[in-house]
Amino acid sequence: MSKSNQLLNIEVGTFKRQGNQLILELNHNQFRYDQLSELNELKQADSNFLQLVNVVEQGQKVVLTYTLPDKVRSLKDLPHENKAIRSAIAKEIMAQKVVNDSQYHIALNPANLWYYPMKHVWYAYRANELMPYDDKHSNLAKYKALILFCLTGTPYERLLSNPKEALAKHPDDYLQQVAKATSLNELTEVVNGIEDFVIYHEWQEVETAQQKTKQRLWLSMAGVAIVAVLAVGLVHKSDERKYQSLANQNQAQVTRLKYSNQIQMALNNHQWSKAKKAMQKANYSETRQAQTFLKHKQYQQALNVDPSQLNKIINTAYDNKDSSQVADWQLPTKATSKQKDQLKLEKAIVNYDTNTLNNQLSFTTNADVLLRMGQAFLAHNDTQDAQTVQTKLAGVNSPKAKYLKALLSLNAAKNEVSDAQKKLDDANKIDGKDKDKDKKVDSAKSDLKNAQSDQSAAQDKVDKAKQKVGA
Repeated sequence: MSKSNQLLNIEVGTFKRQGNQLILELNHNQFRYDQLSELNELKQADSNFLQLVNVVEQGQKVVLTYTLPDKVRSLKDLPHENKAIRSAIAKEIMAQKVVNDSQYHIALNPANLWYYPMKHVWYAYRANELMPYDDKHSNLAKYKALILFCLTGTPYERLLSNPKEALAKHPDDYLQQVAKATSLNELTEVVNGIEDFVIYHEWQEVETAQQKTKQRLWLSMAGVAIVAVLAVGLVHKSDERKYQSLANQNQAQVTRLKYSNQIQMALNNHQWSKAKKAMQKANYSETRQAQTFLKHKQYQQALNVDPSQLNKIINTAYDNKDSSQVADWQLPTKATSKQKDQLKLEKAIVNYDTNTLNNQLSFTTNADVLLRMGQAFLAHNDTQDAQTVQTKLAGVNSPKAKYLKALLSLNAAKNEVSDAQKKLDDANKIDGKDKDKDKKVDSAKSDLKNAQSDQSAAQDKVDKAKQKVGA
């Protein structure tokens, strides 16, 4: 089958490529819309996604048509590329963070992704709540499978259930770290390290080849990087501008590797200021510096470097069960007034300042902040205000709203269990002379069992909703 007529299977259906168009036909009964126009929001342009140009009903089918950029390649073909390209694409996938930043359900199956070397990646199918989507696996499991597919070519579907399958034929320390990653942040750091390692390894191969042919040329660091780029076939000779750009990128990689030991030693010794200076010498971006500090749970250091990462830093602190530290954080002078206002609100959430929370609720549109506000109300058994937050959140981010709703249901179920347990305790205290005691105890036991069953079901819904928001 020619490339222009590819068939690509994802969880909900099969894509058919026709020239520069990608067509997906799905059964009408998989959708839950009242009017087809409810899907038009998916046509909005997004630089990370292929443009959805048409959605129509054809008999019992719903047909979605996407436009493909020129010379784009299916990610299913990535295993045929060299290591440098595969690692660069894997790094770009993690850097995009489409799952965190999107309100939609995004298929991470390689058949849904398209790329162009070195760092361009697009996604095709994304679904709102009215469309079919895969919710059998967590986002972390999907990303692990996707990254291991990129690096090893092991089938994505098998990696979903057993990420260690890729390690049998590829016993590599970095791949072990991918399989063992416990969060998306950790996985991102591992993938960043893999690209550094691959690029450095390519340079070593070039140097070895130079020695074998006895070509004793003294090359500058930039020269080595340029030769390496040429050696792995990343640049076409006629494209001088692209050549120079890639050479500069790899020269920056050399600089980072030069200071990597200094950075790691300073971090291991908790010398944060020294680590920051070394990262600056290594030309780390502020975002990369902040990410490095976050990996070591140094939230204040991350804030000092890049206050624009405030929301991410707070999310990471909550993920690490370090939310209590938020109350002590300070922003640097370069922080914006908006960032300062958000930190004040975050401190109010941690300190449970109900006046501030209620006053700011109507002005807050950040889904993460709203979810934290709702959880704070719920933690203090204020279900009325938590419900108010959930209602607003539903208009901002559907998955997070469903998660908060599930938490509300679980809280109600726990209260029912508590009440049922108290009634059973009271029934057991009834005087034994009461001829109806046994009936009352049995009835209370039955009510408690039902309440516990409801709590278990509510907990399952919370767990599923939590996976969808990546919490």
